Formats: sequence, structure tokens, C-alpha cells
Amino acid sequence: MTPTPSDSLRHTLPAGDVTVHLDAARPRLVSIDEKEALIRSGVSYGELLTPERPPAPAQTAAYHGALTRNGARTGQLLAALSAELLRRYPRPVLVSLARAGTPVGCAMRRLARRWGRDLPHHTLSIIRGSGIDRVALAQVQAAHPGAQLIFVDGWTGKGSIDGALRASLPADVPPILAVLSDPAGVARHAATHDDLLLPHAALNATVCGLLSRTFVAAPGQRHAARTEDDLRPHDLSGHYLSALDDLSAPHGPDTPLNPGPRPQDPVRAALEAAAARGFHDPHRVKPGVGEATRVFLRRRPAHLILRAERHPDTLHLLTLARHSGVPVTTQADLPYLAVATIAGGAE
Repeated sequence: MTPTPSDSLRHTLPAGDVTVHLDAARPRLVSIDEKEALIRSGVSYGELLTPERPPAPAQTAAYHGALTRNGARTGQLLAALSAELLRRYPRPVLVSLARAGTPVGCAMRRLARRWGRDLPHHTLSIIRGSGIDRVALAQVQAAHPGAQLIFVDGWTGKGSIDGALRASLPADVPPILAVLSDPAGVARHAATHDDLLLPHAALNATVCGLLSRTFVAAPGQRHAARTEDDLRPHDLSGHYLSALDDLSAPHGPDTPLNPGPRPQDPVRAALEAAAARGFHDPHRVKPGVGEATRVFLRRRPAHLILRAERHPDTLHLLTLARHSGVPVTTQADLPYLAVATIAGGAE
């Protein structure tokens, strides 16, 4: 018998916004330094989890600053992407990629409901190296036979998630990726190709129902997560979804999609910028403001490259880098707002 989606994680996402296809499990908890050493030894990133700390003041300020500065644009991007999917596909079903895609999918479902359309939304896990959660995906397919599955994420960096989709989806499921910000230029549907700080990129579990990063608990089973219960006093998940409601409210189902020109080989330029500073392993190079922020929150950063030192969308990265003693350089022709590199062994 096919297992039903579990709510045992006690997440704080509204049940009417999303069906969560993740199991509750006990991960292998390690410190950041232990995680980096284990990854270098060959252990999969998808088997390890570092407990999240309360958001640093720079993160919280970046979240609220992005809502104020980029909020109106984020609302328009949500509406444009939602309208495009509803125009393009007769029976679209949103399958957001936990976690960065989850609040986006929730907001899009709410927006479609306001327009009088039902846009089902499920969220499941994809992990680089392990691929899509095939067990959870089968549950979604069974719930919506014949529907078009649209994989939703917040932003792209190098395009690794798009590559993981293409490599791990069954042959009968097209790799249709839809994102708000696509500086890598890889998504089938992008609201914009600009690199910009989406508000939820500044935080982790506290804007995603207190869900941890997903991990592989056991072969052949659904991917898992844990609830970051210690962060409940800091939870802004409801606040964020309410803000996105207000920001997208002025836009209707006729909102046009104008993503701008698709970038031409931006990843190569980012890798060359990193190589010029001594970082030659592409797995240790994370381009884009969203991915660079993740490096400072979850990994051990080694170097930060900025397009402009005082760009408002990267000021939090500058603060985090200075706080942790990470060198910062600028490169005006960088196709991304930021590129962060991850510390590792000698190359």
C-alpha cells in the first residue's frame, strides 16, 4: 500500500497551502567542521545535518530589508510566474523543491485560489547526488494522474538542481523547472533572470515551516526532515506568506511574464572568477546571492566575490564575511551579484 503524506513533522506551514511529502527521522547531526571533513572523505552531503542556529541579526535585517526593498517586485514575479503556468498548462500541479521552493509554491497556490483557480501544491525533496525523491514523486503522480507536474524552486545558482532533475526523473516526467530568479539561465519558466535577494533566501527553517534541510534516512524510503523546534520563537513562516499575499494582491491572472534576456554562460564566468582566486573545484563554488547566503549559513565559507561592495542585496553577505574573517573581493563584470567559495582541503 502506498503510504500517505505525513504531517508528523509538526511543521508550521498551513495545511491548505501544501501537502508535505517528507518523513520525520533522526538525522546524523554533525557540526559544520565535522560536516566539511566528512564530505571531503566521501560521505554524501544528503546524509548529514547541522542543527540550525537562531538567525543572526544580519540575517533578520536582510530578510526585512529585502521585503521592503524587493517586496513589490517579488509580488509581481510571483503573479507573472503563476499566470504563465496557468496559461500554458491545462492541469498544472506545483511540486516545490524543499526548502527554497516551498514558500514560493505556497504563495502561488494562494494567488491562484484568489483568481478562482485550483493549483494543487505538493513539496518534496531533491538532493544533489541522490536526486529526486522517487517515492514521494510517485505519491504525487498517483494523486494527479495525467496532470502536468511543475517543479518549483526559489532561485538558481549553477543550475545543479535542474541537472539533478534531468538526471533522476522518470522518463515519463518532463523536467519542467519554474523559479522566481534564474541567474543561471537554466529554468524552463523564470520570472526573471536577474540575480536578486528574495526575502526567504536570508533565512532557513524559520521561513519554511521550521522544516530542516532534507536528508536521506534510508534507501528506498521517502526523504526526511526534522522540525527545528528550538527555533519556534523565531518562526516567520506565517509572516512571510501573509506578506507575499499582500505584495501579490495588486496583480491579476493577466500579468505578463517578462524575464529579460537569458544569461549566456554565466556559470563559466563565475567559475573563472573563483579559479582566479585559487578555487578550482566547481563543487566549492556557489554563485548567486541566494546560494552565497546558504554558504554562510550552512557551510564553511572561504572567499566572497561581490559585483559591487555596497549593493543593498549583498550587504548582509559583507557583514557575515567580516564577522567570520572571510576575505572579500569585488569584480564589476561578475554576472551574479555574489559568488561564495567553500573551504576545503588543498587542491
